[in-house]
Amino acid sequence: MKRIITFVLLVAFIFINVYAVYAEDISRQNPIVVTLNDAIGRAISTSEDYKMSENLVEEMNSKYKEERAAYFTQIDGSATWKNNFEYPDNALNQLTKEYGLDMGITVNQKLFTFGKTFSSVAAAKKAIDVSRYYKDGTRQEIIFNAKIAYYNLYLARNILDIAEKSYENVKSNEGIIKERSADGRVSKRDNIKIKADIASRVPLVSNSRANYVSAVEALRVIIGEESKEDISLVEVLPEQYPELNREELALSLYNNQPNIKALSEAIKEKENLISAKKADFMPDISSFATWSHKGDSNDYYVGQEAMDDYGVWGLKVSVPIWTGGETGEKLQQARIDKRNADLEYQKGKESYLLELDKAIYSYREYKKTLEANIEAVHWAQESFLYSQELFRSGQISVTDLNDAEWQLTNEKINKETTLFNLNTTLAKIERLTLMGSKNE
Repeated sequence: MKRIITFVLLVAFIFINVYAVYAEDISRQNPIVVTLNDAIGRAISTSEDYKMSENLVEEMNSKYKEERAAYFTQIDGSATWKNNFEYPDNALNQLTKEYGLDMGITVNQKLFTFGKTFSSVAAAKKAIDVSRYYKDGTRQEIIFNAKIAYYNLYLARNILDIAEKSYENVKSNEGIIKERSADGRVSKRDNIKIKADIASRVPLVSNSRANYVSAVEALRVIIGEESKEDISLVEVLPEQYPELNREELALSLYNNQPNIKALSEAIKEKENLISAKKADFMPDISSFATWSHKGDSNDYYVGQEAMDDYGVWGLKVSVPIWTGGETGEKLQQARIDKRNADLEYQKGKESYLLELDKAIYSYREYKKTLEANIEAVHWAQESFLYSQELFRSGQISVTDLNDAEWQLTNEKINKETTLFNLNTTLAKIERLTLMGSKNE
């Protein structure tokens, strides 16, 4: 019996391990295909920051409706039942009864507030515009982060391919040594050197694979992908990039950048709040009307026969005569807020323009670097292939061949790094100006 149980457990263990390996192979063979647009769309739809920015817009809309309610008639209803359980027995209270009931409706309508209501509503409306621009800014930031994660995975994947290709190149060099060994033309030093070269490529491949896995996980988090399948990228980064017009981009920055527009609208919001605080010094004029149905009785149930109707209407003028300086200080605070909004706007424009100028300069330099990288990779490839031919004929050493291969590997990595820097810089320019990207 024990042997049967042991056999069953052994079979189950083998089955689980084989299934795990098979599932991993299936995962690698059937990766999730993600385009750049897919990554951007999914990043936006799963972003908590974007959802919070939408909530902020909704909240500002609610506050706007709250301020606008001051335009409309206010109606209040009330009902009071009372028990006069203790009162002095004198001439003034001869008609007082033990129970009383008072029901009524009060209607108030503001007629004139010297611009206070209008300015408060206008400020609330500008606050909606500010929140919408900040939502657009949040969206652009999410798009930018999605692009960076996508390009980072693209870089990590290509560097891993380069590292694996480098390992294969060195293995092919080992094959050449074996061919020469058959002819007795290889020293023991060359055999040891080629094995050392092969061993030196292993950490490069391992580190590249670790960076690739990390980049996959980073993109997986940003796009909200819960499955553990590998991610396959579709886009291939181009090797030709357009020239950029700095003046055109600067104009687009001022006209399109949502955070700058938010700062501009915030100034208008503060101006309306100043007007509302100024109106606090002026009187409020409103009309009112009250209807009451009340009466009293010696019985806790006050019947209709004891109830009478009363009605009043009129005009009310509320004049702020002295508030201890509170109104003036609130106005001063509103003016300070407005001055700070002006400064934030100027600071924002200067900061964004500086960031744009730095990005344009970097973009132009990376373009030049890419041209040099492409040429360097071409000649490094030619040099490596020619070095292999020379090594076959014994004209150069293993060290020379290894140097040629290392140069090719490094030039390929340099090119991929430049492509990454170029595209991330272009993504930054698109985030600032909202120009040149179909995703904006």
